[in-house]
Amino acid sequence: MQPVLIVVTAIALLALPAPAVAAGKPGQGRAIAAEHCVKCHAIPDYSDNSGLDIAPTFAALAAELDGDGEARFRRFLARPHWPMRQFTLSPSDIDNIVAFMQSLRP
Repeated sequence: MQPVLIVVTAIALLALPAPAVAAGKPGQGRAIAAEHCVKCHAIPDYSDNSGLDIAPTFAALAAELDGDGEARFRRFLARPHWPMRQFTLSPSDIDNIVAFMQSLRP
């Protein structure tokens, strides 16, 4: 390969956008989910999946995070929702939950 072509290829590769990575911590997101979400949502590999039939599973929700799905999910989490109207997530809580959800994706 010509030296100029190598340099041009390297510069082109550096210009590509990096893959999106959630800013939060998956372990902390899992802890939040285990404390607050498991009552309605089934969480993979969690022993108390009492909410199996009430709401979508975390695995099903994680599968929808591509494209603009993550932005929609973040907006949803930013607003209290039934039955958790008195529970508000902080921006870092949302980052952590999204990171946990991303970790569930295949």
